Amino acid sequence: MDITEIISNIRYLMLPVIIIIGIEFLLIALYYYFYRKRQSDHKKQISIKKLILGAVFIGYIVFVMELTIIGRGTSHYMEMNLHPFSGYVDAWKKYSLRDLQNCLFNILMFVPLGVLLPLLIAKLKEFKWLLLVVVGATSSIETYQTLSGAGIFELDDLINNSLGGIIGYQLYRLAASIAHNKKVKMKNLIGNLSIPLLMGLIFVGMNIVYTQQEFGHLAINAYTKSNMSDVHVSTSLELSSAPTVAPVYKKIIKNDDVEGLLQQKLGLSVVNTQDYKDDREILMADKAGVQYTLFISSEGQWSLTENNYTPEQTSFAEQEPMLKKAKALMDDLSILPPAATFTVLEDGKYEWDLPDSIDLNTDYWSGDIGLGLKPDGILYSLTYSLKKNQFIREVKILSPTEVYERIKNGEFPQIKYNALVKEEELIIKKGDQIDIELIELSYMYDTKGFYQPIYRVSGKFNGNNWFTLIQARK
Repeated sequence: MDITEIISNIRYLMLPVIIIIGIEFLLIALYYYFYRKRQSDHKKQISIKKLILGAVFIGYIVFVMELTIIGRGTSHYMEMNLHPFSGYVDAWKKYSLRDLQNCLFNILMFVPLGVLLPLLIAKLKEFKWLLLVVVGATSSIETYQTLSGAGIFELDDLINNSLGGIIGYQLYRLAASIAHNKKVKMKNLIGNLSIPLLMGLIFVGMNIVYTQQEFGHLAINAYTKSNMSDVHVSTSLELSSAPTVAPVYKKIIKNDDVEGLLQQKLGLSVVNTQDYKDDREILMADKAGVQYTLFISSEGQWSLTENNYTPEQTSFAEQEPMLKKAKALMDDLSILPPAATFTVLEDGKYEWDLPDSIDLNTDYWSGDIGLGLKPDGILYSLTYSLKKNQFIREVKILSPTEVYERIKNGEFPQIKYNALVKEEELIIKKGDQIDIELIELSYMYDTKGFYQPIYRVSGKFNGNNWFTLIQARK
């Protein structure tokens, strides 16, 4: 979920909160004008400030309940993750803003609690009592989610929520200090912003380390080591222990001039352009006014499709001249690398395919191009899914024997190989059996766009088909 989706969801969830707070403000106004005025001066009255803060607090509680309890379903019954900071470890190893923003959102969600509680209850101006309430609140939410199946009890959430409450309390202390002293004291400023400042320094340090690394991170490395005590691992393979190397490639993306190419070669003009995060959707038209949609992906792929056209079956007599037109058009576009495998498909469609030729110490292309022609030879679709892999250098990799040892030591991710498989079925436990039937070299893109060697290990896990992926580079 990106920032746009988060903002959209917050807007949706804030509607009932705004309505509730609005009703509360109306009741406060009625109380203030019709009841409070009739009270005698010596009677203790609730201040308007406390009433407004109370209304905001109730709205905040409703908002938190919407996020954590209301309408979450029951798909995670009695699931727990007790590994501290696992969310940050995953975010780092995947170098994923999405994973990191989940951690940060859990912190931000409890910041208002740390601000509002001391303002409402005098006793909670003491840190020990506020911390007790904050930890109790987040523990109650996590326990409810676990028992009801509405979510997973995660130690990370408990830590992040508590951290948010502490940051909120520090902000309250800072604001109280400024209000009391009528100025900002540097000591108070640094002391009360110590946690955000420390987190900022950690994130900056991690980014510096990341940018200094030659290669990026592989998502398959974001896992917790499994306990392999009394787990039987076997194989009938003859495993080599000889040191070996494998090439690393870099994905080259070049799609900046797609519109210009189509305008020049196909006579299309741009009607409208719309951006979707890093992707683009462009409405184009030919001289006759026929409209096409061009979609350009940030990953390098693009497709051109005529709007409102249904492909027709090409007759046998038309196939030969159509084939010549397809090849002539592809030659004119000059977007096809040599040595591609050509295939005639149905409905006037043609495909050029370049298989993934790994283990080459040279640059190479992989992927495919699809072309669709109408019976009159006019283009109705063009899809480009080729990518250039630039050879970088060879790296030392694990031997099959070392890979096998990693499996025996539990140093591998449990991958959900089937949609029907439940998470609890993937947990390694005493008495389980893993039979390794194949260890083969493959490749995967990392977070910097490098095509790194990995090992695909497959076999049987308690009699069922199973596989995992392990980084090959040492």
